[in-house]
Amino acid sequence: MALLAEADDLGTAGRRLFDSLHDDPDPYSLTVMVVEACRIKDRLDQLDRILSGEEELWLRLVASRGEAEVLEIRCDSALQESRQLATVLRQLLAEIRRLKDASDSGEYDPLDDL
Repeated sequence: MALLAEADDLGTAGRRLFDSLHDDPDPYSLTVMVVEACRIKDRLDQLDRILSGEEELWLRLVASRGEAEVLEIRCDSALQESRQLATVLRQLLAEIRRLKDASDSGEYDPLDDL
């Protein structure tokens, strides 16, 4: 499955999250959400390194409107992105948990027949 191969490209934290959330019998739609949650976790770790000063990616110099003599300092909005990704991850993990709990309850779901 190509999606599971993509899981091999995850970072350490993303891989740990994948191993804790993914079960082989999970439907493909759930596995997609798990892999995306793991990618978000890896992005959050990268943003944390940027915000803590460990990574030097938060700041770059670029030519100002094409003028080589004038440089602009561009700061990435790492903090804003981090907050947004944390919210998305929280929602995604809640949905994954909800779907896993529903499948564990043994209740009949008419979508299972599709």
